[in-house]
Amino acid sequence: MLRSSSFAAALPCLLALAVTACSGSASVPPAVASADAAPLDPAHLVAASAVAADNDEARGEGYEYHIRYPELDAKWDGLEHALRAFAAERKGEFLAHVANADETAGAPLAVLDLEFEVARRTEDFLSVLARGTAKVGIENTPIVASFVMRLEDGKLLALGDLFGSADAAYKALSDECRRQLEGRLEANLRQSVGDTPAVEPKLKEMRARVAQAAAPTADNLAVFLIDGLDSKAIGLTIVFPPDKLGDDAGEQQVEVPSKVFYSLLKPEYQGAFQIDTEALKPGVR
Repeated sequence: MLRSSSFAAALPCLLALAVTACSGSASVPPAVASADAAPLDPAHLVAASAVAADNDEARGEGYEYHIRYPELDAKWDGLEHALRAFAAERKGEFLAHVANADETAGAPLAVLDLEFEVARRTEDFLSVLARGTAKVGIENTPIVASFVMRLEDGKLLALGDLFGSADAAYKALSDECRRQLEGRLEANLRQSVGDTPAVEPKLKEMRARVAQAAAPTADNLAVFLIDGLDSKAIGLTIVFPPDKLGDDAGEQQVEVPSKVFYSLLKPEYQGAFQIDTEALKPGVR
């Protein structure tokens, strides 16, 4: 059986990059175990991996994993490869550490659970959101990532690819995310704590967490969706995983309308977004 403490300590480091780094990656590396990791003994599995079009799961001694894929058009093979490569890497890391873990009688089952879903589809883009957890004992490490594809040519896009100046776009998106998050979380705090002296230090702490989580960097804003429903895109949704803003906040999604960033889009992408020209006039929020 697994030694829960050693695996739990290692797991957050293993999956930290899984939270944001693969959004829009056009070339996702295949799953590889650590060079120092011992290969997984096939006898360690009590059931062979069952791989279907939409499911990959297995159970072994002290662990199990469940991975679910969406139905995708066969012509989107690049996206399909990216999803499966990402899942295979998460699974490979998970199994490598299971194989190397010390055995402790009575340790709880280690579980990797990962699901991909088509979250948005516009005339020009398809956005897939990956959500999951790696659970070891009482530890739950979130896995959150996004994959955004341009339908015209199957190109996978990172957020910065949409803009002429990625830094300027990150700043505009960060400002809007901070504004919305602070307002949303302040309302929640005042509802739960009330307008008492106790709320002020909590508000200060919350604002500091928001400033850090939504700082204008590629990593902080990496998980995104292009919003719309079979029409021109109307904006972006930036997804903040559960561990970004504290356990009490949970996962947060911020919808950013096109007017916030439209002028910063590359010309080749402006036609894919719907925008009210009145909204672009100075002073209009």
